Amino acid sequence: MKDPRLTLNVSSVRRRNEVMGVPFDHIASSYDSSFTRTPIGQLQRKQVWNYLEKITAELKGLDILELNCGTGEDAVLFSEKGFNIVATDVSEEMLKVTQEKVQQYSMQNKISSQYLDLDSFDDSLFEKKFDLVFSNFGGLNCINPESLKKLLDKLPAILSPDGRFVAVIMPKFCLWESIYFLLKFQFKNAFRRWTKGSVDAGLQGAKVKTWYFRPGQVKSWATKFSVVRMKPIGIALPPSYLQQYFSKHKRFLAILNSLEKKLNTWSLLAGMADHYLIDLRVKPTKGFSR
Repeated sequence: MKDPRLTLNVSSVRRRNEVMGVPFDHIASSYDSSFTRTPIGQLQRKQVWNYLEKITAELKGLDILELNCGTGEDAVLFSEKGFNIVATDVSEEMLKVTQEKVQQYSMQNKISSQYLDLDSFDDSLFEKKFDLVFSNFGGLNCINPESLKKLLDKLPAILSPDGRFVAVIMPKFCLWESIYFLLKFQFKNAFRRWTKGSVDAGLQGAKVKTWYFRPGQVKSWATKFSVVRMKPIGIALPPSYLQQYFSKHKRFLAILNSLEKKLNTWSLLAGMADHYLIDLRVKPTKGFSR
């Protein structure tokens, strides 16, 4: 059940979104077919989940908050492992798809969905502590640097002692992307991530303001956390927009996936991949010892 305070605090934001529209609303019904269930999407997600399966065994509790849950694919996977998930997103249409999956898999007692705009994140919206806060595949790239800094500052308040924050973020440089666009002589696109400001990224006919963050930036902003691990996701595996080519070259994709498994243990490559995973642990507060 949704926190009634959340409904009150976000009502004005919802009214704004009803007028302006949320860019992700229009792809909610097709997102799983265009990314989640594509070979590239599945392989990249598996890299993330291979890591999550290791760290969730270390958590002391079973409560997870997911930011930018999209169509709820990760929420379902978490629930199958026995966790309780609060799945949040700014897109009402994405939340509808999530809720459909909750009904389909009879996960009503494990997954609850809530509207949440990270640009106005308030740690008082939740009445309980979470053992893990998770955000997958560039959800945090849809908020500006100031909002991300505030989020990193507020998250420890809703995490249990020794709680973890794991996010999958797009860096300012992607080797695959630069090579691809350079070969097509699209020099502007080859270096589009390098800007200090936002990029209007195309999303099936809509434009989404997107910010790219270097691993070092996120690390420096997360002053209340210690870094447990940093690793590339999609250093050998290509970006999802190359799916059409790789659907015809499955053997090549399999070779790249094997290479990915070897390279994604190298944290130094995090800033060159399509995404990178950063695992942060809440620092002990004064007077608290593990």
